[in-house]
Amino acid sequence: MNLLATSVFIFFAARISFEDIKYFKIRNRHLLPFFCCTLVLSAFSGSFRTHFLSGLVFLLLFSFMHIAGALLPRKASIGFGDVKLLAVLAFGYVDHGIRSTEVFLLSLWCALLLQLCLHFLHQGKLLPRIAMAPSIFLAGTLYLYAPIGLLLPQ
Repeated sequence: MNLLATSVFIFFAARISFEDIKYFKIRNRHLLPFFCCTLVLSAFSGSFRTHFLSGLVFLLLFSFMHIAGALLPRKASIGFGDVKLLAVLAFGYVDHGIRSTEVFLLSLWCALLLQLCLHFLHQGKLLPRIAMAPSIFLAGTLYLYAPIGLLLPQ
């Protein structure tokens, strides 16, 4: 990943994560500029089609999870802001394919587990809801830079 793409990733990771931690919301006014930047980066990198398919797959997959979770009697659902963030992140940085999706989902699971453990250690109890944006960006970082990412075509 080049310096510009990394800079865009870090800027929006900090901005969106802090807002999600503070308000438990991921606003469209932050996602739209991030989407536009990833759109430009994908177009210049020559992988627009691949990243578009990846973003679409993630949007459909996590939208299904959002709807399925909302239908449960206990509101244990992923927020739709998180769904949109995952789709934008996949659109700009994740390759489509079963192997790439598996690695990203495994990274997301590890990041969420780490976040839950840290909350439990800090406060001594599990929280009823968490801000997922920091875990989503950590999963993106693990996907892009962890040694398991070397197995993927980047």
